[in-house]
Amino acid sequence: MKRSRPIFIKMTGVILILLIPAVILYTYFSTTSIQVIDKQMKAYKESQLLFLKSQIESNVERLSLSSNVLARDSSILDLHISMLTKDYYRMIEYQSLVKEKLYLQSFSSHWSNELSVYLPSSESRISTSPNGVYDPKLLELSENGVWRFHDGGASRAAYYQMLIWDPYLSKSDPDSVNAVFEVRFDLDNVREMLEHYNAESAGHNFLLTASGQTFSVDKGGDAMYAELGASLLAEGLNDIGNADRTVDGKRTYLSYAYLPQLDAWLVDYVPLEQFHAPVIDSRNLFYVSMLLLIALGLAASYLLYLHVQKPLSLLIRGLKQFEIGDYGFRIGQKFHNEFDYMMHRFNDMGREIQHLVHNVYEEQNRSRLATLKQLQSQINPHFLYNCLSFIAASAKAGQTAVIKEMAYHLGGYYRYTTRVENQKATLREEVDLVRHYLQIYTYRLERISYEIDIPDEMLHENVMRLILQPVVENAIMHGVEPKPGQGLVRITGIMADGWNELTVEDSGDGMSDDEMKALAGRLELPMDDASGCGMWNVHQRLKHRYGTGAGVSLTHSDALTGLRVSLKWRSEEWETEKRRVGYESAVVSG
Repeated sequence: MKRSRPIFIKMTGVILILLIPAVILYTYFSTTSIQVIDKQMKAYKESQLLFLKSQIESNVERLSLSSNVLARDSSILDLHISMLTKDYYRMIEYQSLVKEKLYLQSFSSHWSNELSVYLPSSESRISTSPNGVYDPKLLELSENGVWRFHDGGASRAAYYQMLIWDPYLSKSDPDSVNAVFEVRFDLDNVREMLEHYNAESAGHNFLLTASGQTFSVDKGGDAMYAELGASLLAEGLNDIGNADRTVDGKRTYLSYAYLPQLDAWLVDYVPLEQFHAPVIDSRNLFYVSMLLLIALGLAASYLLYLHVQKPLSLLIRGLKQFEIGDYGFRIGQKFHNEFDYMMHRFNDMGREIQHLVHNVYEEQNRSRLATLKQLQSQINPHFLYNCLSFIAASAKAGQTAVIKEMAYHLGGYYRYTTRVENQKATLREEVDLVRHYLQIYTYRLERISYEIDIPDEMLHENVMRLILQPVVENAIMHGVEPKPGQGLVRITGIMADGWNELTVEDSGDGMSDDEMKALAGRLELPMDDASGCGMWNVHQRLKHRYGTGAGVSLTHSDALTGLRVSLKWRSEEWETEKRRVGYESAVVSG
């Protein structure tokens, strides 16, 4: 037992190493979640508060404009003239007309309000309120075009009032005053809007006047906000602001917005705990679960240590023998439990590995031999003889520039095709080889031309060597060269949905559907003397390397008159992602 304790301690340490980062990460995630919730909640509350502010200002502005509408009404001037001329009949008629228009203007607002017209020349007042009386002291103390707050006292609810003189600058000259328009609205209108705001947004809100009065949804609750409102005014308020603040012993988020027309602030605050509670409860539950997992992990590691350590030590010794290349090692000891099956399978695995190593070694030799033969097959003696004959003819004609170009392209072609030390290449190298090959043919047969259009990104893809040249050679030998007249070979490339596709088209006579079908069938047959070269080689290599969907396909060329041969294989990015997903799946299943 003493000898084994360090292993138990190590297993315990592994469990803690696995779980502690999870606890730290979850703590970080929960803290981040709370921060995100706070950020979104604050943005939402601010937007809601600004929306409420805009609604209140819109209604106040609408009431302010009602006095301007009345000032432009000719009935007021007609009433004023009738009073000056003492035309009592018309005066009564215009008074009724003015009162009717006051009611119409009052009803046009969403808020309940009271509109009045003061006529200083006759010391009279026409109002939508039946209790209105002419008050010269009110006219003397009021400012022109400014909303003033009135507490209302015990007789009526608090309200805002604004007086506007007509003409606007006539307040300082009482003799020139035609009329004074009064607009009032109760703060019950604001309470109603606060009630709608509360229905859509959790929290507490109230209106704070510059004089310190507070007005909330419930009249009985105005006093509970008075202390908070007084402290806010003492600290000083801007046009808009927010802060984390402790209210009634709770951490809250408080925001406010200034109403310049009313010289008051809309204040809203919400306890943060009601937003944080679900995240905090989830975090605490996670901590309890982690403690239980640690306890269960410790118990499991102890049992594992008691019942697994000894048989595993023998397996480890066998694996170490495999590491040094001794695949003939076998386990003969019996444990008379489930580990006997593992020992038996271990011995089977050793025999299988020993057999596979032998087979793989021989397969590598065969693959190297096949690759060498395939590469050597590219050294076409007829092609070389034709090129040398062309160089000899050009030398006789004194065409040294052509000889240099021909030698350059011929050297580049054979340098690449005979290089066997690296079985991988980029598509750019393959295209350069084909360009050498095609340029050689354009020297020999001037009627042949070619076009290559491949995206630069695709040229960086890794491919197997010598997959494009056999297809291009086939296009020339069986497509363009036998047909009289100008010939064209077009090579294009595209990348889409994790696939690379090269297309080789020629302007030859093409093939019939039956011939094309027969050729496509031969590409799928096992290697024999008839099929074991050219496009068959390319198709088989692509298919075995990249799997289903890869290989060579044949169609009629839409742009040209001949055959269209497409080479398709998976992109490096897709292959990398496949290996990553496979590795992750293996780790999860393991």
